[in-house]
Amino acid sequence: MKRSNVIGAVMAAVLAAQGPLAAGPVLAQSQTLNVQGADIRAFIQDVARSTGRTFIVDPGVTGTVTVTSDRPLSRTQLFEVFLSTLRANGLVVTPTASGAYRISPAQGAAQGPATVGSERFSTEVFQLRNIDATSAAETIRPLVGAQGQVLANPGANSVVVADFSDNLARIRALIGRIDVDRTGFEVVTLQNSSAREIAAVLQTVLAPPGGQPGSGMVSVTPVESSNSLVLRGDPAAMARIRPLIEDLDRRAESADDVRVVFLQHADAEALLPVLQQVVSQPVTAASANAPAPGRSGAGDAAAPAASPAAVPAPPVAGQSAVIARFPGANALVISASADTQRMLAEVIRQLDQRRQQVLIEAIVVELSDNAVRELGVQWLLAGEDGNPVGLTNYSDRAGALVPIAGGAAAGQLDEDDPLREQLQELALNTLLGANGFIGGGGGRIGDGLFGFIINAAKTDAGSNLLQTPSLMTLDNEEATILVGQEVPITTGETLLDGNSNPFRTTQRQDIGVKLVVRPQINAGGSITLFLRQEVSSINGVLTDSANDLVLNKRELETTLVVDDGDIAVAGGLLDQNDRLSVDSVPGLGNLPVIGNLFRSTSRQRGRTNLMVFIRPTIIRSPADAQTLAADRWGYMRQQQLNNAPGVEPSLDEMLRDYMRTQPPVAPDPVITAPVGEVTAAPLPPASSGE
Repeated sequence: MKRSNVIGAVMAAVLAAQGPLAAGPVLAQSQTLNVQGADIRAFIQDVARSTGRTFIVDPGVTGTVTVTSDRPLSRTQLFEVFLSTLRANGLVVTPTASGAYRISPAQGAAQGPATVGSERFSTEVFQLRNIDATSAAETIRPLVGAQGQVLANPGANSVVVADFSDNLARIRALIGRIDVDRTGFEVVTLQNSSAREIAAVLQTVLAPPGGQPGSGMVSVTPVESSNSLVLRGDPAAMARIRPLIEDLDRRAESADDVRVVFLQHADAEALLPVLQQVVSQPVTAASANAPAPGRSGAGDAAAPAASPAAVPAPPVAGQSAVIARFPGANALVISASADTQRMLAEVIRQLDQRRQQVLIEAIVVELSDNAVRELGVQWLLAGEDGNPVGLTNYSDRAGALVPIAGGAAAGQLDEDDPLREQLQELALNTLLGANGFIGGGGGRIGDGLFGFIINAAKTDAGSNLLQTPSLMTLDNEEATILVGQEVPITTGETLLDGNSNPFRTTQRQDIGVKLVVRPQINAGGSITLFLRQEVSSINGVLTDSANDLVLNKRELETTLVVDDGDIAVAGGLLDQNDRLSVDSVPGLGNLPVIGNLFRSTSRQRGRTNLMVFIRPTIIRSPADAQTLAADRWGYMRQQQLNNAPGVEPSLDEMLRDYMRTQPPVAPDPVITAPVGEVTAAPLPPASSGE
C-alpha cells in the first residue's frame, strides 16, 4: 500500500513537470491552471485532453503562454479561459464543419468566418441615419484593433466593421452616440446684400484652417428668388454667425449706388438694351441700332468712343436705374438702388456665360448628264446669175447654210472688195462653231445652180460636282462662307455711234458656293439650324450673237432640327428634261422618206441629281476645339505629303518660321469615373455567426 502511494506521488510529480493541466485526470470536472512560460502547442494539447475537443493548429502558431487561476475551473470555464489566452497571444479559434477547431494567427481573421467563444471575431454592419459613412469610418477607425478592418459604404450610408465582439459592442455604443442629428435650420433674409455674394463670403470664413470653402460646421445655401440664406448646422454655431450676416447686410446699405461690371464673355453693346428694358429705361439710340456681334458691325468698330449716340438718355421721373456702356472696355456702368443692383447682377451673371460653338459641315453633291442629237439638211437653189431662188435655212443650227453660201459666192467678188473678206470670215466662223459632221455639195440644173449641206452631231456631257463647305460659329450667331468669284453682269449700255457719251453699266454677282447658317443649341443636344445654301455657276452665253450669261443656281433656305453629330438631308432635286425640236418646210417636211431632206431634228435629254447634306457638331470646350483643329491640320498636312512625298509640308514650314509655334495636337483623353462611383476595398465575407 505504501509502495502504490509512492508511485502515485512520483507520477504526479512527473505530470506536474510537464504541465499543470496534465496533473489531473483527462476527464476531470474541475482543474486549477498554473502555467508559467509553457510552450503554446503543449498548452493546446493539454486543453484538448481536458476538454475532449479536437484542435487543428496552424503552422504559424508559436510562442509561450502563462496562465494562473486561484480556483478550480470547469471544462466550460477552462475553454473560455483558453480562448482568451489565445486572443492575448494574437490567435483566433474558428470552428470547422467536422466539429474541430482551427487555431491560426489573427492577422487574417477579417477575411475568414466568425470565431467561437464570448470574444469571437465577427463582422457587423452599422446602418447610419444622420452622419455620412466616410466621416463615421474615419471616427471609429482608431478604435478598431490591429486585426480588425473598417470599410465605408457611401452608397448605402453604412459602415462595415470586423473585430472582436467586445470591441464591436464598444463601437456600437459609440456610433449610437454620434449618429444623432443635432443640426438645426434657419432662414436669414437679406435686405441690402446679395445672397450669393454673402454665401460665398461665409463659406470661406467658416472653412477650417487649410480646408475647402463649404466644409465648416455650418452650411450656407443662397436662395436667390427671396434673397435669403438657409443655414444648417449646430444651433450654437449658427447663433455665432448670425451677427456677422446682419453686420455685412447693414454695411451694404450704405454702399455706393454706382457699380461697374466688367463682362467676361458677353458683349456689353448687345447686353445693354436688354438690361435697359428690364429696368424700364429708354433704350439708347446706339443700342437700339447696333447690330449683334459678329453680324455686320464693321461700322461700329470705326465709331468714335465719345460718340453722342453712346451717351445714355437722362433718367425720367420715377426711373429706378440708369445703365450705360463704357466704349473703351467691355464694361457696363449701373446706377441703381441696392435691390436693383442685385437683380441686375444676377441677370448679368446668367447671361455672361461662355457660349458654345457649332461646327457646320455641308456636302453638296450634283450629278448631271446631258445628251444632244442633231440631224438636218439645208438646200439652196439659185438662178444663173447666182441670185437665190429658194433655200432652207435653220438659224438655230450651228452650221447655217446662208453664211456658208455667202462665203462661197464671195470668191466672185474683187479681191479689193471689203465685202468679200467679211463674207468669207462669216462663213469660216460658222464652220468653226459647228459640231459633229458637216458635209455638202452643189451642181447645176439647166441654167440654175443648187447646193446643200448636211449637219449631224451628237453630244454627251456629264458632271459630278462635290463641294464641302464648312464653318464654325457661336451658338445663335449667324455666319456666312462664300467660295467663288464675282462675275460682271451687264445691266445697261449705250454704244450708238451718234452718242457722244457711250457707257456700259455692270453689276458684279457672287458665283460659287455660299452657306449662311445660324445654329441654336437646344436642350438635350439637338441643334436648330436656320440654313441657306446656294450653289451657282456659269452655264455659258445666252446665244451665239449675245454676250449675256446664263447662270445655273441652286438655292435652299430652310429650318431643321438635327442632333449633335448626326447627318441630315437638307434638301434635294431630281430633274429630268426631254426636248424635241423639229424645223421643217411645210408640206415637204411631212413626206415619207423624202421629208427628211426638208427638215432638221434636234433631241435633247438632261438629268440632274442634287442633294445637300448637313452635319452640325457642338464644340463644348477648348479641348473639343483643339481636337478639331488637330484633325483638320493633320488632313491638310497629309494631302501635302501625298502630293510631294519626302518634302516637308509647307504648313509645317510656315508654322515654324512665321508663327513660331507648334502644330495643334489633340489633348489626351481624360478617363473619369461615373458620377457617384466610389472605389473601395472589397468587403469581408459575411459570417454565419454575426
